[in-house]
Amino acid sequence: MEAFMSTIKAQQFALNAWDMASSFTNIPYIYYFKNPNSGSADDFMPSSRLRASFLKVIEEFPILVGHITVGKDGRCVIDVNPHNLNMPEYLESQSTVHFRDLEKAKFSWDALPQNVATVGAFPAVGVSGIIKLVNVNIIRLAENSGLVLFVSIPHYAVDG
Repeated sequence: MEAFMSTIKAQQFALNAWDMASSFTNIPYIYYFKNPNSGSADDFMPSSRLRASFLKVIEEFPILVGHITVGKDGRCVIDVNPHNLNMPEYLESQSTVHFRDLEKAKFSWDALPQNVATVGAFPAVGVSGIIKLVNVNIIRLAENSGLVLFVSIPHYAVDG
């Protein structure tokens, strides 16, 4: 984590009028990964590797650890402060839903494990008291059959 922290530099990302007009929506992504060795004891997509990969993404896109705030000119900005990072919500859990059940249901939203979406359609202050710019939820499926990856990012953080 210390190596990651040293890569983040102080910077601000100004938001334009379009960013602000669309800022009231989160962009949700849901990815499905099937384990070709379902039922095996082998660790499918190890947690440590997923987390390390996620930190590499943040290194490339430091805007994702910024805080939305008002700049000196009165315009909204995303402020990245290496001494006060807005670390994303990153959850991992186990489900009783099997990958084959998702396939049979044609990956219908109704077939997904409960609580896949950890945030709603609109950015809002969470338990931490701030708006997170990334929410990640990794759900491991029954019998090591695969996983579901939910990622949500406010529109203004990725479309500017």
